[in-house]
Amino acid sequence: MPRVKHYIQLIVFDTLAVICMIGAILTGWLPGPGGVPLFIIGLSLLAINHEWAERYIDWLKKYADKIGDMIFIPRLRGFFDVLAPLLLLLSVYLLYLHTAIWMISFGIFLLGMSLLAFFGNRNRWKRFKKMLTKKH
Repeated sequence: MPRVKHYIQLIVFDTLAVICMIGAILTGWLPGPGGVPLFIIGLSLLAINHEWAERYIDWLKKYADKIGDMIFIPRLRGFFDVLAPLLLLLSVYLLYLHTAIWMISFGIFLLGMSLLAFFGNRNRWKRFKKMLTKKH
């Protein structure tokens, strides 16, 4: 009986992972972060039962900060400091005043980009993570 339970768990998690990854492909072109989080969720579900997927998750964890350091170089700090609030204001404008679905979607996308520009710049994300994990 335990082997049957293992195979059922394997089928359920792998099926959910494939659905998430297909959803990532289908929503990746839409405004907003849809594709990347769904792909990571799918890969995480595969990592429950497969070592190869766990190695990819470990690789993503290891190099995510380095990728951010490549994007947010010190010469562009002022640019991102100006860009983040401008994108935030534009996203609020689009979300507040427009009813067209594509404008709302674009506003959500700009909101995500403003948060990315804010937290990615000046190592704010690393400091935020330290603050959250700091013991009191």
